[in-house]
Amino acid sequence: MEGSHKMSRNVLPRVVLIAALALVGIASSAPKARSADSDAWWLTPQRLLQTNLREIDATMDIDQYVREVKEFGANIVLFNVGGIVANYPTKLKYHWRNTFMEGDLAGEALGKLHKADVKMIGRFDFSKINEKFAADHPEWLYVSEKGEHVNYNGQIHTCVMGGYQQDYLLEILREALTEYPLDGVFFNMIGFPQVDYSRNFHGICQCENCKKSFRDFCGLDIPKHDGDAQALRKHQEWKGIQINRQFGRVRDLIKSIRSETVICTYTVDHIDVIRKESGAPLGQETWDDVERAQWTLLTTENKQLANASVHFYQMIFRHSAAAPYLHSRRLWQQMVNGAWLDFYCIGPLQRLEDRAGIGPISDIYRFHEANEKWMLHTESAAEVGLVRRDGDDYWGWAQILSENHIPFDLVSFGHSDLKHYKTLIVPESGGVNANDARALDAFVKSGGKLLLSGRIPDALTCMGQPTLKKTWPLRHSMYVRIRPEDKTKLDVAGLKDFDLVQLRGDFHEYEPVSGTDQMLRLIHDVMYGPPEKCYYKSVSDIPALLVRRHGEGITACLPFRIGAMYREWGNLGHSMLAVGTLDNLLDTGRRLKIDSCPLVEATHRRDPKGRFEWISLYNHSGRLENSFHPPIPIDNVRLSLKARRPVEKVISLTNGSPLARTTKSSNEVQIVLPRLGVFEIVLVEYAR
Repeated sequence: MEGSHKMSRNVLPRVVLIAALALVGIASSAPKARSADSDAWWLTPQRLLQTNLREIDATMDIDQYVREVKEFGANIVLFNVGGIVANYPTKLKYHWRNTFMEGDLAGEALGKLHKADVKMIGRFDFSKINEKFAADHPEWLYVSEKGEHVNYNGQIHTCVMGGYQQDYLLEILREALTEYPLDGVFFNMIGFPQVDYSRNFHGICQCENCKKSFRDFCGLDIPKHDGDAQALRKHQEWKGIQINRQFGRVRDLIKSIRSETVICTYTVDHIDVIRKESGAPLGQETWDDVERAQWTLLTTENKQLANASVHFYQMIFRHSAAAPYLHSRRLWQQMVNGAWLDFYCIGPLQRLEDRAGIGPISDIYRFHEANEKWMLHTESAAEVGLVRRDGDDYWGWAQILSENHIPFDLVSFGHSDLKHYKTLIVPESGGVNANDARALDAFVKSGGKLLLSGRIPDALTCMGQPTLKKTWPLRHSMYVRIRPEDKTKLDVAGLKDFDLVQLRGDFHEYEPVSGTDQMLRLIHDVMYGPPEKCYYKSVSDIPALLVRRHGEGITACLPFRIGAMYREWGNLGHSMLAVGTLDNLLDTGRRLKIDSCPLVEATHRRDPKGRFEWISLYNHSGRLENSFHPPIPIDNVRLSLKARRPVEKVISLTNGSPLARTTKSSNEVQIVLPRLGVFEIVLVEYAR
């Protein structure tokens, strides 16, 4: 999986992405600080550096390697130990010893790293075996749909169900873990890959071990990728069971040898640290790493996330680096949302031939190292929850919230405590099921603020269950009229320049029930050519914003996908309608307000014991199309925070200097950050 690049959110992102992982279950958790248990050091944010070693790197200067790790700011390294190549003097017959190694690379590095107070996670890859060994054991190997073995640069693909991965890997792990006190173990290329590094498709494994196991499982012959639909569904189920079973055995072995050894890979069950990768230079969502961090930590209990920022753009260019400030953004977003810092490159730093990004990346590592007392045990202070959904509406809402400096958490009906939030936003709201609709009704009834984007869920009662009269489909030309009385209620200064905004996509026309405030109006069937005919004759009475009280709370519905439209068009009118609805119709009452450029991304976290809270700021101004440049400094960022209790001091964590502050009211503190460079954290400490 290492070194892949994510092509699109809707395209398989990695060479060996395993479909069976979708079958693995996840435990529930609420958004909270990770454990401070000293025996679970890995639950708190760490600083991982993976220098994926090549055979030739056995000749590197290990003392320099350790110095560079320390100077970089890392406190953990991911270091190649075994599998395809053994970087220690293995005694096992079928474990290929590094021919460039004269002594004991892994053993010497481990000793010196531990002396420098740096942990080592050993990297193992059992997906391939040297062709010399493969010739002795063809029963260990993957068989393509053409009946062939896959030889890639002298390394032959093995199969999960073969003896090498079922048994021999346990012997390798037993030898390595008995000999070396590794702090963790990482497994690369797990599961049932169907492609090679060149993205050549080889299909579902047809080896005799797979055939027999699958037939015993369901009585069917193992399918090919274009085979019977029922057999393919069964095959997905079977793969998930085999992966789960294998990692259960692996975990039992590792923990029996050394119980404190951390297990890390790309799955969820039987491991401690979940590995993911960010490697897409183009088309990646700006908030992709925010989502990865928040969602993983929300939906997994007693696990952490190490999401690697991959040094290069594509696997075929492993030695050429991605833009430095793309790495900065990825790492910052992971860090301030509670995950590990994780950077991955090919070879040790001393041998990198494209070092342009090392300085900016190391800046963030050293920042975390210098300020980890404020970073390790925090929880989100966001009061707005964004329900995670698939589609453009969801990503558009993330952009609207970020550009308007409204900190938000991703929300899962199955894992989040809805009472934690003042306001919930539901993109693609028509897809909400009956159980989740009941949870939303209870949230509103007890005083919550709810904003729906799209169709009103059928089972939802807080809107009075209005009758859906018509869904206006995608049309060439429709608009939303913003009337003077709407502007007064929405109370957003910029709306004075907008009397309408365009509307594209499904629009849901409702017959509102009694007690519903009806705002905005639909303009439909507008002529758009020739220019002499580009006008409309009337504005309908169809409302485009419905607001209704329910119990102690209130619900607003924009019956069209306003987030999707903002993502597609970037029309500020859509953003202003959304924020006006949040701030003024729903009266969200933000504790934190930031007056600055929309290109400043804010995250708000706090100490669970109430001793401090902080606001992180990241400057996105350096991006132009697909280029990432040093951000342009932004002057006089103004923050207004409703403090929990008397404030003792406010400081900049980048330089430790106190920041000017004034008290506007009994609890509202106004703070001025004179200049925002690439990033900043504004720390607010409370009086003890």
